[in-house]
Amino acid sequence: MVSAFSLLTFLVFPSLLIYLCNKSEVLKKIGPVILAFVTGILGAVLLQFIPLNHNLKELEAVQTTISEISIVVALPLILFSINIKQSLQTTPKTLLSMGLAMGSVIIMALIGVIIFKDDITNVGTVAGMATGAYTGGGPNMGAIKTAIGAPNDLFLTMVAYDILFSALYLLFLITVGKRIFTLFLPAYKPTGKFGEQNKTSLADDSSSIYPAILNKRTIVKTFLALILSFLIVGASLGLSELFHEDLKTLVVIISITTLAIVASFIPFVRSLPNSFALGMYFILIFCFTTGSMTNLSIFSSINGYLAGFFILIIFGSMLLQSILSKLFKINVDTFLMTSSASILSVPFVPITSATIKNKEILFSGFSAAIIGYLLANYLGIIVHYLSSIFS
Repeated sequence: MVSAFSLLTFLVFPSLLIYLCNKSEVLKKIGPVILAFVTGILGAVLLQFIPLNHNLKELEAVQTTISEISIVVALPLILFSINIKQSLQTTPKTLLSMGLAMGSVIIMALIGVIIFKDDITNVGTVAGMATGAYTGGGPNMGAIKTAIGAPNDLFLTMVAYDILFSALYLLFLITVGKRIFTLFLPAYKPTGKFGEQNKTSLADDSSSIYPAILNKRTIVKTFLALILSFLIVGASLGLSELFHEDLKTLVVIISITTLAIVASFIPFVRSLPNSFALGMYFILIFCFTTGSMTNLSIFSSINGYLAGFFILIIFGSMLLQSILSKLFKINVDTFLMTSSASILSVPFVPITSATIKNKEILFSGFSAAIIGYLLANYLGIIVHYLSSIFS
């Protein structure tokens, strides 16, 4: 009963948010992406007062399944609508910005080692795994844990802190991030070469793109886009079975992205109506579900020194990257996209794109995030061994 009700809630609730956004000018300005994430967190707060008892694990299983499925289905749908050849025009500047993002994480990790060497046990191990997580993603932290033989209890603690502080970073990013960094970073200059579908998909009134999903004249082609997305996900999951357990998530993400990019070169696929809007609906499901998974109990037993390390490496690297971006004349949208690609990884690239209302740099954001995935294991291991010099 809990599974069926929660499944329906997580799948349908975003449609209510879209409806409310289209009815209220205030909510429309906030946007459904931010509302989905915030209401998810509020749901997590409410769950603290509902006596689920033995049904809690059942609910957690549903949340995990929905969050994992929704994001991998969303990625191909979003990529189908991108004109890759035109998007590549933005890539060089984005790659430079991604290099600054990863460099900033490494610098802050080593500064963290110096500051917390007497307060955090195995601080070099913490720095190495954190570097992997914030230049690549969660799979990289797991791979580095195996590579350097990190204690399992330390790894689990870091996963919990990663979820908490990454959520705070995302909340900052989607609410006031662009407003703050626009004060001293140059504005993005649109190329104006991306076609009508790409131009209108992320208009200021982003909630208006969703109703077209149910348009009777295009619903068959929209459904074809969904089927193609499921086929790509299925093929990627099958391919991942050929690899070691630690690499499976990484292989799935890279495979999904690659196959979706290849599919986007087919004119019929790229012209499928509403694939972007449908992909963003799955992103709303992901945001709402992920927000509802926030573990509030971590606040009652938080380690101040370890929390300080995470704040330093996440927000400190963002600040350092913004300063370097000013020196290298990198615009605010590219800075935010690559910061998100580094700290949050591939699945959050579309969320950032929606937040900053810029689809032109969406593909280059994916490219930067994937490069982060590929390099993060090396960078994390290097930082782990460099930490012995400073500690």
